[in-house]
Amino acid sequence: MRKAQLWSLDFVMSLLIFMSALLAVMFAWNYIGTNAAETRQLKELQLKALTLSDSLIRTGGLPDDWDEGDVVVIGLAQEENVLNATKVDSFINLSSSDHSRARGLLDMGLYDFLFEITEMNGTVFRNTSVPIGADAEVIVPVERYCLLEDRIVKARLTIWG
Repeated sequence: MRKAQLWSLDFVMSLLIFMSALLAVMFAWNYIGTNAAETRQLKELQLKALTLSDSLIRTGGLPDDWDEGDVVVIGLAQEENVLNATKVDSFINLSSSDHSRARGLLDMGLYDFLFEITEMNGTVFRNTSVPIGADAEVIVPVERYCLLEDRIVKARLTIWG
């Protein structure tokens, strides 16, 4: 056997093992990166949903007696966890007639939302009637219990992106 043969069986085997290990590391790196991005988006959406639902249910918005034409900040509360029916109706109307403006006022960015108020038996009382997009990758619902017209209702905000 000659010395220093370049394509010996040992070299080919070590090259195959090295390439297999490199390929496994690349797949693992890609999986971890994708998983981290999805987790980051989920956490961002959860924070957005909780913050926004808190703001809608606990604050009255700006100005205090806002309507669809002069609203600066949307808030639905008459007092904490007690919803103002006029503001709820104005928000539903605004979202139905000019959804992009409502999204802008809520600072939604690339995300979209659905807001609905249901009776305790599950009957939808009022909603923004925007269907959840078929291309939604992450959907985050947040439910809050509050009073509306002397009834306990469930306010549900769903955000997706």
